[in-house]
Amino acid sequence: MNDTPSLNSIPYEYAWPVASARPFTRGDQIQYGVVIAAATAVLGIARYLRPSARGFGTHEQLGLPACTFLKLTGIPCPSCGLTTSFAHAAHWHWLASFVTQPFGFIAFCLTALSIPLAFYLLYRRVVWGQLLHARATNRIIYALLVFYLLSWIYKIIVMT
Repeated sequence: MNDTPSLNSIPYEYAWPVASARPFTRGDQIQYGVVIAAATAVLGIARYLRPSARGFGTHEQLGLPACTFLKLTGIPCPSCGLTTSFAHAAHWHWLASFVTQPFGFIAFCLTALSIPLAFYLLYRRVVWGQLLHARATNRIIYALLVFYLLSWIYKIIVMT
């Protein structure tokens, strides 16, 4: 007799992704397509931009205004340097990306990895909602939020 547990015997929150009660639909395909298109566009724009030597302000090349939060408070906003970090990473400047804004580098890597992952999940016909409601998804989001806040503290220290 085989002692290995079957996929159905593993609790839902640990077996990720598993078969869903809801069938894979056209809506799931569209959602994965949106992820692929959005991630590709973001990476393309990041590649197009020239990273600012200041470590922030690269977004101004897109016609966006300078950071009002920084002007009013004198401290960087939570997303200060993210666009610059993305632009550095898109130009293969890994260390400069991480030093500019650590969360930006991680976000860039996740954005780049989301494309092949979306293709894989699309191929495997994994229901979109199943990813959103998995316990592992919540843990990842909480970890990213903590890292985002730590990166903001780092940016405040570096810029002041």
